[in-house]
Amino acid sequence: MPVFARILAFSVIASSVIVATSPVAGLVSGALASPVEPAGSVSSGGSDARHVFTVMPPLQFAVDQRLRKNVDFWIDIYSKYTSRQGLIHDAKYIDHVYEVIDLDRASRGTRDAKNRWKKVLLSVHRKQKDPSSFSDEERKVFELFQDVNEPNKFLNAAHRKRLRFQLGQKDIFLDGFKHSGRYLPEMERIFAEQGMPVELTRLPFVESSFNVRARSKVGASGIWQFMRSTGRLYLKINDAVDERNDPIRATEAAAKLLRGNFESLGRWPLAVTAYNHGRKGMMRAVRQVGSEEIEDLVGNYRGRTFGFASSNFFTELLAAIEVERNAEKYLGKVERHKPIPSIEAPIPHYIALPQLVRLMKLDPAKVKELNPALSDGVYAGKYLIPAGYRLRLPYDGKLEKEAALKVFFAGYEEIPAAYKLQGQRVGKYAKRPRK
Repeated sequence: MPVFARILAFSVIASSVIVATSPVAGLVSGALASPVEPAGSVSSGGSDARHVFTVMPPLQFAVDQRLRKNVDFWIDIYSKYTSRQGLIHDAKYIDHVYEVIDLDRASRGTRDAKNRWKKVLLSVHRKQKDPSSFSDEERKVFELFQDVNEPNKFLNAAHRKRLRFQLGQKDIFLDGFKHSGRYLPEMERIFAEQGMPVELTRLPFVESSFNVRARSKVGASGIWQFMRSTGRLYLKINDAVDERNDPIRATEAAAKLLRGNFESLGRWPLAVTAYNHGRKGMMRAVRQVGSEEIEDLVGNYRGRTFGFASSNFFTELLAAIEVERNAEKYLGKVERHKPIPSIEAPIPHYIALPQLVRLMKLDPAKVKELNPALSDGVYAGKYLIPAGYRLRLPYDGKLEKEAALKVFFAGYEEIPAAYKLQGQRVGKYAKRPRK
């Protein structure tokens, strides 16, 4: 079975054969409804396409009705609203949307909008015994909460932590969909080799929308958004190299991290959520709530750091899988970028990249595009390429890859020994070979 044809299921007998369409409901209850779209394809099939596939052993990649509205909310964020639009909504009942703001036309900021809806909620709290006195906005809020059975529900919803602004991401997701074609075939291979569900390779849609240059305010970096402290457990991070920014090296690390999460927690919804909240944090949540069901944890766990991002992380992944799988339905016909053919050459010595490029007659722009892990200091010649670094090189396909590598290293052997150093030499008094 091809890598991309692997499919996950929930409560389905292994190796059953079924025929199914791909509705959102497949992500909510029962088997996932269709295989993940082949990452190497240039466009995604329509939502009514039918597939015949063999169901893999149950891996619980689903949620029940308690979180279905969350999945639907994130599908809308990824496929309906652009980054020039935003929603004022409730952080607990996230499908309770008070207002959609057009940021290009808005006469007031999001803070003013949240304050206005706070006043509306407080007014409903005071007037709820006399619905006939409601304004149109108050009636809208009252009806949104009709199915919520808790005391002081409108008063609680008026709290500053409950009123939330969410930016739309359709255009961002669309860009990510295009860029993902460059990396997903290799990412799927990495996960499949480790026996991991290839659906997990869609997490970068949630983390960064496959933006190689993504950097967060708290220091996370790359398409997998590794923090420096976590990244150092699996990747090389120093002044010369930051492998968090290399999509393939970071994917290898993410597979190891997610495998460790699953081995500790036993369920993929928990393992995925632990990618955001931390493995120990999720183990603590399971102990305190007394359940391994993601729906129970989202509904009942009140950990200090288990906030909106952590509680929505798994449903965001399910939404991203749905939108990507049925991209033509949600995004229209879109062509994906194709992988850039390359070979990896482990560099035996510390060597300055500008000199290597010049002496080997390489295209500097292509080398930079293929090696996002190398720091600006390396490209400027301040730091050397570390010995052992697997330098990606453009590959034209004229020779077999093994033969192309032999040609490269034959040329490398001709580089004078003065350029090949045994350690990183930087700074004002560093000895550098003459040009």
